[in-house]
Amino acid sequence: MSEEAQGGGGLKSAIIGLITIIVTAIAGVIGKQLMGGDEAAAPAPAVAPVVINLENNNTVKGGGSGGAAAPAKPAPKKDDHLKKEPLW
Repeated sequence: MSEEAQGGGGLKSAIIGLITIIVTAIAGVIGKQLMGGDEAAAPAPAVAPVVINLENNNTVKGGGSGGAAAPAKPAPKKDDHLKKEPLW
């Protein structure tokens, strides 16, 4: 009922909205002209080709049994040099 009492409030809002859209469009065109928007976009740089190595160079080095490698020797202890026999 309040819209009917104002007498044309809807028409006034529609006209203000239309004027706002027109002003925004004009500002966009002017901004595009000032910023130089007519230039074409730069082409994308060339992408390097993808090279996939299809050769199978997997070789097994070491024992031919296919099992686990031999365990490493334990580190020498402090007194190991006393237990060795003399070399003479």
